[in-house]
Amino acid sequence: MKASYTRLAAVLLMALASVALAADNDNHQVTVTVNDINELAVTGGDITLIISSATAGQNPNQATDNTCGLEWTVNTTNKKITVATNQSSFAHTLKVQAASVSGGTAAAEVTISDTAQDLVTGVATTLGTCTLNYRATATAAQGTQSVAHTITFTITAAS
Repeated sequence: MKASYTRLAAVLLMALASVALAADNDNHQVTVTVNDINELAVTGGDITLIISSATAGQNPNQATDNTCGLEWTVNTTNKKITVATNQSSFAHTLKVQAASVSGGTAAAEVTISDTAQDLVTGVATTLGTCTLNYRATATAAQGTQSVAHTITFTITAAS
């Protein structure tokens, strides 16, 4: 009888072991889609350029500011960053240049108008930054004025 209990115990142990080894499993597919990402942010906030002095006999001195910048994330190719103002008519000249560019190529200094112009080209699959160097000039003949520009930067397809 002791032998039959031993055999029964052995059979039960083997049955339990086979249940433990025969695990159930299943699977599923996970698809990851990464869409086009074109994100752009202005850093540094609003600025005011004040032209308030001149040398006698010469046009007023220019006003400059380089406290703002751009940051961008682009995961596609063949992109550029353009700049434009919301103002269609103003007497002074407002220029901007992208300096210390990483993640693209700076265009030459841009005279800002209400038509978008290239500021940074060659933007592709990158994290990028630049400093914005603004410069405002006016002539004595243009008189006094105060114009608030809303400057818009846009990531767009390079042509």
